[in-house]
Amino acid sequence: MKKLIQLLEANIQISSFSCGNVKVDGDSSGDKVNENLLKDVCKAAKNANVRVTITTAISGHAAETASGNASRHPSGNAVDLSLVNETPVKTPANRGNVDNFVNQLVILGYTKNSEPNSSVPKSVLTFGFPGHDNHVHVSNIEQSSTTSSSGTTSSSGTASAEDSPESISTNILNSFIGDTFGKALGLKEQRVNKEISKIKNLLK
Repeated sequence: MKKLIQLLEANIQISSFSCGNVKVDGDSSGDKVNENLLKDVCKAAKNANVRVTITTAISGHAAETASGNASRHPSGNAVDLSLVNETPVKTPANRGNVDNFVNQLVILGYTKNSEPNSSVPKSVLTFGFPGHDNHVHVSNIEQSSTTSSSGTTSSSGTASAEDSPESISTNILNSFIGDTFGKALGLKEQRVNKEISKIKNLLK
């Protein structure tokens, strides 16, 4: 349990991250997310001259992807953005802005439309990838990086991959506890997981 808490402590609360080009939905503001992921989203948005909205981080996201793989969301290494310039990603007239933002992430080293795994530390999923035509999914498991004057990001350390024992343990723990107590108390799993996070913060 201590190791799992340490993994979460490496992240920062989204509400404490300041970037004029990134807005955060209220439900996700208390989630702790990989700071380098947030920095890259901010940089890509600035370079694309758009404002993006993080609508999902940890809260409200399942522990597994639609394909059955472990999701990077529970560990705080992924965010979903459903709005670009306050307009839904799926709006046809907004496609140019979305593509520009995604292209800027690719320039920062993100692999486009490839299922994230240990060999793809930075990934962006969007149009053309199953289930992602209405939002942009951005994930990054690198925990330390430096940004050069040219805007490229180089890694000086990589976090455990989503299929690592630590990440799998985190996902299983959150899912098991949430499901067990949720059924017993009649609460939704995401609400229970959020309460678990609050308890962890109190125990620090």
